[in-house]
Amino acid sequence: MLENDYSSRFGELIESVVWDIELPRDWSDYFDQQGEMQSFKGDVRTNKRMMIRTYGIMWFEKTLPFRNRPTKPMGVYTRDFSRLGVGLLTPFELFPEEQIRVALPAFWVQLTVVRARRITSKCYEIGTELIQRNDPDPAALMSAIAADC
Repeated sequence: MLENDYSSRFGELIESVVWDIELPRDWSDYFDQQGEMQSFKGDVRTNKRMMIRTYGIMWFEKTLPFRNRPTKPMGVYTRDFSRLGVGLLTPFELFPEEQIRVALPAFWVQLTVVRARRITSKCYEIGTELIQRNDPDPAALMSAIAADC
């Protein structure tokens, strides 16, 4: 029952959030890409990454004192998943040590930002470290920001 509530609420949020991400023109097949990502020379990662491209909803849970962040949910795209982290695309820069919550179609995660790279003026590649993976729960789709922000 909770999974149905989560799925229907997630679908409503996907339709209602603002999607400001502008992918580069040569990424027209972005959502068609899937599978294991190839490592590159100098890559020090010990865990394999899988390209899984989908829509997600993001909230800030812990921000930095110098940066005001929206309390409303916003749309993000997933880029890749590993055992210890998630790669995302966002419409603006996030900073290391910020903590976010991202709801996905089948589960939700709590993440710490570890890096950001600008792709376009409205597309940033964000690398995160997994804090916790959670089963579907409609309470995770609430917009409240953490009290210690």
